Amino acid sequence: MYKAAIFDMDGTILDTITDLRDSINHALMVNGHRCDYSVTDASRFFGSGVKVAVARALATEAGYSEEDVDRIGLEASYEGNESELESVIASFEEWYPEHCDEKTQPFAGITEAINTLRERGVRTAVVSNKMHEAAVILAERYFLGAFEYVQGVDDTIRRKPNPDATLRVLDLMGLEQCEAVYIGDTEVDIETAHNAGLACISVDWGFRSRKFLENIGAEPICSDMNALVEAITD
Repeated sequence: MYKAAIFDMDGTILDTITDLRDSINHALMVNGHRCDYSVTDASRFFGSGVKVAVARALATEAGYSEEDVDRIGLEASYEGNESELESVIASFEEWYPEHCDEKTQPFAGITEAINTLRERGVRTAVVSNKMHEAAVILAERYFLGAFEYVQGVDDTIRRKPNPDATLRVLDLMGLEQCEAVYIGDTEVDIETAHNAGLACISVDWGFRSRKFLENIGAEPICSDMNALVEAITD
């Protein structure tokens, strides 16, 4: 059994995608860009932080192929207008903290799963690519007292898949890498865990489908909360 479970937030414990979609569309709109993206689009854009999400949206508007859009933030960088990119990011970061929980809700059963883990002696924390302020707001609103630490991105923490946030939380918890597991829903979470020296458990109810996760070699993949609890506590 692992001593600690460190959770991703968006797409893992919270269904945030509609608020993320609405907020990125707002930020794009006020800057004069295409602003009619769907939840499916937003699911492809997000997972690697705000900058990558905005870059993927602008690249889609510019006519990039889906394959090239998906590579941004992973194997490629956005080559468009940097000032436009920064303007949209600034608009998103101003808007989202005030609108981050209009339609957001915990995934069914996740609160009970976290409570079960804590009852079995597993310590819990969150590491997210979300802005730190928004991550703390949402954790306190929907999981009050459930997590020892919540760490988002700030001026001193690089976004995942850099291991900064995960290693900081491990240090605060006084644990070694082998004593904790990272739980997430995307390829970025798998890479984050690898970079931090942790095992990773993937879940298929978030931004990426089970087929996608299987294709990139994710193992194990959990499809329900009971399986997740058992994977952490076995």
